[in-house]
Formats: sequence, C-alpha cells, structure tokens
Amino acid sequence: MGFRIKDAEAVPDAIRRITLDQLDRALDRLELRTRNKDRAVHDARVCFKKIRAILRLIYGEIGLEIFKLENTVYRDAGRKLATARDTAVVAGTLEELVHHFDDQLAEPDVKLLRKRLRRLRAHQQIDKDNVLPSVIGDLQLARARVEMWPMKTDGFEAIGVGLRRVYKKGRVQFGLVREERTTENLHEWRKQVKYLWYQVSVLNPVWPNVLDALAHELNKLADFLSEDHDLAMLRSRAVRQSELLGNSSEIDKLVQLIDTRRVELETKATALGARIYAEKPGAFENRCREYWSTWRPPEAVQHPEAEQMTLAAYAVSQQH
Repeated sequence: MGFRIKDAEAVPDAIRRITLDQLDRALDRLELRTRNKDRAVHDARVCFKKIRAILRLIYGEIGLEIFKLENTVYRDAGRKLATARDTAVVAGTLEELVHHFDDQLAEPDVKLLRKRLRRLRAHQQIDKDNVLPSVIGDLQLARARVEMWPMKTDGFEAIGVGLRRVYKKGRVQFGLVREERTTENLHEWRKQVKYLWYQVSVLNPVWPNVLDALAHELNKLADFLSEDHDLAMLRSRAVRQSELLGNSSEIDKLVQLIDTRRVELETKATALGARIYAEKPGAFENRCREYWSTWRPPEAVQHPEAEQMTLAAYAVSQQH
C-alpha cells in the first residue's frame, strides 16, 4: 500500500517518501542475516527497479544529468547482485520446466545440468558475500541524496513527461518485438513494461478501478516476458552444457522444449501487448491527465525551498 501516492499528498513529498521506503526495504533485506540470501537479493533488486521507475516518472523535474547519476547507482547495484541471482533463477526455471513438461522430460535429461548449477551457485554465494558491503555503502549514500532531488512542481505536470516517455519507449520496443522476436528485443521491452507497471501502481489512487485493471494486465505481461527471459538464460546454459558432452541428445531435447515454451509465452505477450500499447503516447498521457484532473483539481504549486541543484554540488554530495 505504501508504493502509491496518497490523497492530498504533494507529488514531491510522495516521491521522496516512496523512494526512501524502497531504499530502506532494500537495505533491510541486504543487511538481514538470513540463510535465504537468494530471496533477500531478489527483493532488494525489485526495490532498485521500482526506484528506477520512479526516477523515470520524475524525469521532467530532475533533468537528464541527475537522472543519469541516480539511475546509474541503482542499475550498477542491481548488476553487482545479478550474477548470483541469475544462477538461482536459472536453477528454478529448470525445475519449473521439468514440471511443465513432466511427461516429456525424464530425470536423466537434466541431471548433469542440475549438478553444474548447484556447484556454480555455491561458488557465487562466496562472491555475493563480498559484494554486499559495497552495495550497502552505495545505497546509504544514495539515501542521503533523495532529499536533495530538485522537485518543485506539485501536480500532474511533475510526472506527465516521465509517464509519457516510458509508455512511448515501451510502445516503440513492442514494435521492434513484432518485427523481430530476438531475446534482446524482448528483454528491453520487458524492462519498459515493468517501469510502466510500477508507475501505474504509484498513480493507483487517481482512479483505482481503472488503474488496478491496467496494472494487472501489465503485471501479467511482465510475468510472460520474465519467464521468457529466464528460459532464454536456461537455454544458454543448456547449450553450453551440450557442448561439453559427447552425446548431447538429452540436452538437445531440453532445448527443444525450452523453445516450445518460449513460443507459447511470446505469443501470449504480443497479444496482450497489442491491447496495452494500442494508444499513441500523447493520447495515453492525456487520458491519465484527465483522470488526475478529476481526482485532484489542477494546480501549479511551486515549492520555493526546492532549489535547483548544480551538478557540481550534486557530485560533491555523492562523496559524503
């Protein structure tokens, strides 16, 4: 419930509250002493993605330079944790695929791949323990900078540019997927879908029933594309495993089933995407603006205390 603007809450206040909450959640998960570090890392990376969606929502307020600085922090934090998390995801995806095709894939078909993934996860657990302190330090510095974000506008004008920009990027990327269903195109589309999903979730109180429905469809689309991405990673690992075997017929069968499942998912994703991205970006922005105007009368409240920060001062703030 906290990841959304509240009634009568100024946009700058909402953005700072939501961002700080996500940062605190990420720090809590990464600092938590738990045996299930894969889950903790997953939760923290979701927080990073939500913050990156927020940064895109206020793009028109903070400007390109500060956006790049902040976005890079959360992108790099996610990447530092990605390798260990990706191996865990691939292992889980393999088990889900075996369950999905339980009458077509026998235990021997995946036994060697399972063993290699277990060994790799054990090795990467050590690396992850070394990376966590660095990520935590970066997040603590980032948290101190949130209060300095130069947000002055209260109202839809503070977020309209960012909302339209993300919708437009998702629509363009969807067009590329329709032209060529490459793993890269699908992955890039997936990122934009998730950004829009998180942004719509933040705006939920503007018109709950309508935006709940849109968020639900975006979530479903993101799930299709996420499973497809996980299967693409599994396929890559399986192909490498196949190259190490003298007789690779078992792994070849696994790859064929991966490809079959990916076609199913991509077909569902493109059908759903065609509905979500049917509008032109300007029409989507205007529709959301009308929702906002009905929910909250248009105002152009300026916050004079939120002065524009120079890049030089911002750079200094990153070092303290």
